[in-house]
Amino acid sequence: MFTEDEILISRFQRGDDEAFDRLMAAHTDKVFALAWGVLQNREDAIDATQEVFIKLHAALAKFPASGNLNAWLYRVCLNHCIDRKRRAKHSSAALSDADWERLRGPEVDEPEFRAYQSEVGRIIREAVDRLPERQRMVFILRHYKLLSIEEIGRAIGCTSGTVKAHLSRATARMRDELKGTVLLESSEVE
Repeated sequence: MFTEDEILISRFQRGDDEAFDRLMAAHTDKVFALAWGVLQNREDAIDATQEVFIKLHAALAKFPASGNLNAWLYRVCLNHCIDRKRRAKHSSAALSDADWERLRGPEVDEPEFRAYQSEVGRIIREAVDRLPERQRMVFILRHYKLLSIEEIGRAIGCTSGTVKAHLSRATARMRDELKGTVLLESSEVE
């Protein structure tokens, strides 16, 4: 059985331009969320998202239909954003509530999402915003995009051990930042 991505890639390779539009619609939010997580600037994230899909359009003719499109998109997006950030030297900005909602995804009816939007969610978001760039990226990919350690490693081009080290440091820093808040009085940060 073929996935929707595999079917759309095959259709595009046979000349169906609408298939690319559908692929783009299915993956735009994920690519934008990742770009925003790295760049911390809405306009830059929009530009990066467009650049990633331009690269996908150019590469899709030779892309294996059974290839992992999600991994390819994450990898290209991360590389593009890191390069862009190095060139631009922008200062990091805090994410707005709307940007965090987009990063988290459309599960607005889930109880944890409603709690996330509360005061506790705001405190956590501010602590995540203060993490160093690489730790923030790994933390977001793991806890908000729910990628496995191996998927994160492939996406950012490092070993699983390096991902674990960044995640461990990010978690320790989050614990330190959240000490004394309501969050750590009743539960621990994972």
